[in-house]
Amino acid sequence: MKKGCFIQSVVIVTILIAVAIYIIKYKLDDWLVKPGKELILTELSNNWEKETAYIKESVEKDSLKSLMKYYLENIKTMKEVVNLEQDIFLSEFEVAIEDSLITDKEISKLTLLMKKEQYEKSKSN
Repeated sequence: MKKGCFIQSVVIVTILIAVAIYIIKYKLDDWLVKPGKELILTELSNNWEKETAYIKESVEKDSLKSLMKYYLENIKTMKEVVNLEQDIFLSEFEVAIEDSLITDKEISKLTLLMKKEQYEKSKSN
């Protein structure tokens, strides 16, 4: 292999690695999270009535749906998507829908948790 070919191949590989790192660091969320969020939100809207049929119809049920929708709309990065299973809001959401009755106390607790998480996220940024 000639010296010139080796140098050209090193330069090309370096550029390709830099492009890959840039895409992963800055564009991956735009290409995966945003379309994924839209897909999840449409599925949530389509399946909400079927999945929550056992919950009594009330204003709280509608509030719960809007809270979940708002929460999913505000996921901004891939890191947040990966950490969803560790999320306190989602675990409290599951507790709230276990029984067939949603109370104002549960709604207010979820709202406070959401505000607290948003405050902590903005504080860490």
